[in-house]
Amino acid sequence: MMRRTLLALAAGIAVVSTARAQGPVPTPSAQTKLNIGADRVLADWSQITTYFNTLARSSPVVRVDTLGPTTEKRPLIVATISTPENVSRIEEIRTAQRLLADPRLLSAGAEARAIASQPTVLMISCNIHASEIASSQMAMELAYRLATNDTLQGYLKNVIVLLVPSMNPDGQDMVTQWYRQGVGTQWEGGPLPWLYHHYVGHDNNRDWYMVTQQETRLVTDFLYRRWYPEIFYDVHQQGANGMRLTVPPHIDPIDPNVDPIIVRGITQIGTQMSWALESHGKTGVGDRTRYDLWWHGGARSAPTRHNTIGLLTEAASAKVATPLTLGPADLTELPARPTVNYPNPWPGGTWRLRDIMDYELIAAEALVKLAAEQRQDYVRNFVALGRKSIAAGKNEKPYGYRISAGRDPEASRKLLEVLRLGGIEMGTIAGRPDVYVSLAQPYRAHVKDLLEPQRFPKIEQYPGGPVQRPYDVAGWTLPMQMGIAVTPIDTPITAALTQLTSLAPDFPPAACARAGVGTGAGRYVSLDASDTRSYGLVARALSAGRAVTVTGTGDRASFVTELPPGSRVGGCAPRRASARPRGLTSISRLPRIALYKSWTANIDEGWTRFVLEQQGIPFASIGDTVVKGGGGKLRDLYDVILVPDMSFREIRDGMAASQVPPRYSGGLGEVGVAELAAFVRAGGSLVLLDRSSELATSALGVGVTRITVAPRLDDEVEEERGKGKHVPLYAPGSILRILVDGTHPVARGMSDTAAVYFTNSVTFDVPAGSPARVIARYPSREDDILLSGYLQGGDAIAGKAAAVEVPVGRGRVVMFGFRPQYRGQSYGTFKMLFNALLGGGDSTTRR
Repeated sequence: MMRRTLLALAAGIAVVSTARAQGPVPTPSAQTKLNIGADRVLADWSQITTYFNTLARSSPVVRVDTLGPTTEKRPLIVATISTPENVSRIEEIRTAQRLLADPRLLSAGAEARAIASQPTVLMISCNIHASEIASSQMAMELAYRLATNDTLQGYLKNVIVLLVPSMNPDGQDMVTQWYRQGVGTQWEGGPLPWLYHHYVGHDNNRDWYMVTQQETRLVTDFLYRRWYPEIFYDVHQQGANGMRLTVPPHIDPIDPNVDPIIVRGITQIGTQMSWALESHGKTGVGDRTRYDLWWHGGARSAPTRHNTIGLLTEAASAKVATPLTLGPADLTELPARPTVNYPNPWPGGTWRLRDIMDYELIAAEALVKLAAEQRQDYVRNFVALGRKSIAAGKNEKPYGYRISAGRDPEASRKLLEVLRLGGIEMGTIAGRPDVYVSLAQPYRAHVKDLLEPQRFPKIEQYPGGPVQRPYDVAGWTLPMQMGIAVTPIDTPITAALTQLTSLAPDFPPAACARAGVGTGAGRYVSLDASDTRSYGLVARALSAGRAVTVTGTGDRASFVTELPPGSRVGGCAPRRASARPRGLTSISRLPRIALYKSWTANIDEGWTRFVLEQQGIPFASIGDTVVKGGGGKLRDLYDVILVPDMSFREIRDGMAASQVPPRYSGGLGEVGVAELAAFVRAGGSLVLLDRSSELATSALGVGVTRITVAPRLDDEVEEERGKGKHVPLYAPGSILRILVDGTHPVARGMSDTAAVYFTNSVTFDVPAGSPARVIARYPSREDDILLSGYLQGGDAIAGKAAAVEVPVGRGRVVMFGFRPQYRGQSYGTFKMLFNALLGGGDSTTRR
């Protein structure tokens, strides 16, 4: 016990419970004293963790570890379940798995022994989306059955199951407590009026390559530095009106960096699941619908770039734990008759939490059975995938990438951190300032997928039909989003690389030079406006009562201010001067910034809050009550009000009283909208992101027309194209080029061209004579707009404005047609948002 504890602690994993007690293994219902799976019954996170710890103390086949604390300091646990023999040698198995993940470390003899004896390592991830609650309850029953069922124990001789009962314990508790409060009321099973993750809500399943959130970091480290599973299974729920359980195979498109072995493995396992469900008499199981193999950012997607089979199932939802009764007419997402991918339709009826759990249990146990029976194949193919990646990196162009510090060392450092967290090897070459990533490594697909553009053929190149659109994001190329120079290397890397195992605050090596480090002394420091790190320092200086002078424009802009001795820019000491230069603008005090936080659980608000906190820019959160109760005096309280991406209807109307209790319903209403209008006319700055720009065009009468994306079905697009019509504008999560007016204050630190994230976003048509000033616009040629992803009908936005500033009364409105802080990724445009905020109100004066 002591040896295993020390090994686990050395691996960075806290042991929760491994001690054994005599006596029977308790069922989840017996231990929690709840009828687990019954209507209107949910175990909360404390009850779930208590059950798993009890199970580990009661059974020699279960070990429970804590990966670390969640964002709100709950324990994020994982249960390791196998046979007593496997659990007793778990560190030996884990060490062998590390060798399988990197065949460069594997001798021929060790590989043969592993194929003969190494168990399949299978990770099952539950409840990442907190309202998809059934899997957190199912996980207890699955663990109990794996620990006590003789047949399953027989399978576990060849399998290690790593079971995470909830990937979002904070949200699991939020949803459970909210649901319990609503039972017996008209709001039973209704939505939470706040995000079910402290920052990112549903987008915690959009963070698996950027790795910004605490839970994502803990699990990513577990996956690619601790255990290296062959199979990763992510258990989800979907809407109530479709298939009872959607399993693989999925639909096109397939990302070109996903290996065919991975695709075949996903299909094989999905087929096994549907076979098992059909054998148990479960109707309504289908496949090949909605979910594709393109996007990289989900929990089941990122493993596929790490030689792991990444699986997804989606069960139909109840109203949390309240049954739903559905007739045939309610099943609007289903085919009218049996089809090859849906051969046994669900006829309708009452759908319960218990039903979801039963379907999920059958699917999970079928996976365990297959993982045992095909153990040798999974182990062999896992090694083969690593070897294939290494060989391709040695023999195919590009051979690697060179990452330069550029003008924004903070963004460069973040990109390197993302790669490091994803298990990527990188290093430096003596005498050179840049960082090099060789593609001759096992996770080559992950590197290529993050650093290369995503390309779809133009629709005209598909004469037989339209391009298959991706289910989620179409393009995500990180160097473009982050404004970083990454150069492909087309000759083999022969120089010795000094491997980087950690990143110091002054990393990359050229960061200090770019930050303007010098040996001068004096009261003043010069901070490059192109460096994301500068804005938090500017805010700190203004908070301390030190004025900030702005010199230069565009990517030549700098902030000159006073900082206390010893202040650092990352790990660099900034250049100091004895006198303040004469600049264009002086910012005399920190603007009083407010971020609007509605009761509609707005994800973009959470991301905005996260980015501002990470960069050290102070703000206040204000809700409907504060805005509606402003009494025409909001301008006395705030200089800038920032509204995240949300529709005008959401802003004005909020959630209906039939969905949530009255205190959370109704939105701003006409009164609140009028208060925001009065705030601007009295001299305030209103900063609007993406769809919230409708607030200005609808309620403030700004002289700008919004261009929006109208949804179209693929067959409608094809019909319009066949008639010679222009196809409609459509760009689901793509990176587009903008042309920037560097003389505008919002463009400080920006080059004359930049990349923005456009997710079916908004564009502006500014007529001649309008008082609006264009900050950035799209190129006039459609072919010059798309950088990565998918753009259909781009002629609709060619030459149009992407960001504008409009005077209104004594104030101003800044409208971004995109999200400059998109999911904590788009470092290349963070500074535009920061400039709009820090230059707001009457705190800025011209010289």
